[in-house]
Amino acid sequence: MKATRGPIPTRRSVNQHAAPHLTEAVTVSRFWRNVSVGAPDECWLWQGDTSTGTSTGYGVFFYGGRMRPAHELALSFTTGEARTDSFDTCHACDNPPCCNPRHLRFGTRQSNVDEMHDRGRGLIGERSPQAKLTNADVKAIRERRANGALQKELALTYGVSAAHISEIVNGLAWPDAEGPITGRSKRTQRTPSSTRRKAA
Repeated sequence: MKATRGPIPTRRSVNQHAAPHLTEAVTVSRFWRNVSVGAPDECWLWQGDTSTGTSTGYGVFFYGGRMRPAHELALSFTTGEARTDSFDTCHACDNPPCCNPRHLRFGTRQSNVDEMHDRGRGLIGERSPQAKLTNADVKAIRERRANGALQKELALTYGVSAAHISEIVNGLAWPDAEGPITGRSKRTQRTPSSTRRKAA
């Protein structure tokens, strides 16, 4: 009987007996063992750890002394380009666990939010059966954050993760809800689609 091996633990230490100049190669090799590689145009799903406190399905991998997004590393390991703080790692397939470099690119935060809006992701808001918040809650969260409330306190008050609060106040989640977006200037903030439709 052929043995079935489970996912490789992503926090396992790199072999300390490897030659120093091969340590990086061992780490990269271990990363790709956590990716279910398929056909060139298919989604390559991450099989390792996922981000704590969120339900987004984004993979994480310990690299360079900290946990990093798996899809970001997949693109960097393939292209040799490191993501800068001014860019997001964007999925063309809208599939968070996907690590196929063909489906990934580095893009601005604004372009990532625009794509999310245009593709209909994050627009269902309180209509989602999984939603814990309402549009009124999101507006209040953004207003309170803009007035100095801590994200951890808001997370406890509304029963969601601090990571989700961060997504809300930066406009990555609930993009059509009202309230000040702290991650972008007023000039680049998006007008809710309901307002745009009325104006049209």
